[in-house]
Amino acid sequence: MYSFAPSEKQQQLQVSLAEFIRQELAPLLDPDAKTFPSEAWKKAGEQLLQGLAIPETYGGRGLDAMDVFLALETLGYHSEDNGFNFAISAHLLACTVPVWLFGTEELKAEYLPGLSNGALTAANAMTEPASGSNAFSMQTTALPLESGDFMLNGNKCFSSNAPVADVLVAYAANDPERAHMGGITAFLIDRKKHPFSTGAPLEKAGLHTCPLGDVFFDQTPVENRFIIGKVGRGALVFNRSMEWERSCLGATHIGNMQRLLDKAAKLIKNTDAGAFGEAVRQEIAYWQAQLDAVRINGYAQAWQLSQKKANPRGAASSKLLISELYKKMTVALCNCLGEKQYLDGDFNRSQADALSSTIYSGTSEIQKQIIAQSIGL
Repeated sequence: MYSFAPSEKQQQLQVSLAEFIRQELAPLLDPDAKTFPSEAWKKAGEQLLQGLAIPETYGGRGLDAMDVFLALETLGYHSEDNGFNFAISAHLLACTVPVWLFGTEELKAEYLPGLSNGALTAANAMTEPASGSNAFSMQTTALPLESGDFMLNGNKCFSSNAPVADVLVAYAANDPERAHMGGITAFLIDRKKHPFSTGAPLEKAGLHTCPLGDVFFDQTPVENRFIIGKVGRGALVFNRSMEWERSCLGATHIGNMQRLLDKAAKLIKNTDAGAFGEAVRQEIAYWQAQLDAVRINGYAQAWQLSQKKANPRGAASSKLLISELYKKMTVALCNCLGEKQYLDGDFNRSQADALSSTIYSGTSEIQKQIIAQSIGL
């Protein structure tokens, strides 16, 4: 069982990453910007942040899930650009990880180095306009050709990083009637080799530096060597990638929440004694206790994943608890700090950035459904 105390090696990882983020990465980031920070993306690639979980043999950093969680928590604390932090996490967990876990040796050797070092940006193309939370009820098709290749048609929506993506991890129905029971296939789509188009970045409330957009396939031919996993086994690829994302992406939120609590405590201590009453101090203490409990839950799930123990319920629980706390805490801190919060835009910005946390990677209702099914309900 994980001891919940980072090892010396893990502490060294946290210290070295924190120094890199503060001194080299953060100066390239503007949390108030509305565009993708391409220079910061390349800089992050110098430390292989986009390939934290990828084995060194494929150009990654070779960390297990527990180390990835700690690294992303460090990123979330020291980088105030929550959009950039999300872009890194979505790229790594929903795109790069499934290529590593399910791609052929040829595909891994060709793409994982660039996906790990910042040379490439990836987007997950799964959600569709008509599918809602039933992600496998998709209308994008992958028509099998006599050559063994496929022709893709359809469109995806709300795809993080899509407007700037070089590569997509896309899911399409090779047999719509079978859906997730053998009818979905995952593909790696290379913008330079496979003609597809993307819409303009969507206007949204938060996470502005992570562009969100639509993806369109119009008679897009894809050779069978770009299949991730096996034909008809795309549901397996997607579910495994979601287990990684639900287990680890929330680490950036935990880092963000701890940063806000530390700022709130400092603000209170540096303000005239009468400005904040005992109720505000107790409110901050309450949210710190909540965060401590949720952090331990996150560590436990990341540790299980690092032991290669599949635990969809644990991943769903971690995602549910972290994202719900993230939304509630950011609102509460803005309320209890009153006008003082406006001295630091991080509080309001984080509140807006947290809005979508209970939606992406599966809504809170989907996580509850997974948990309910796991206990026979």
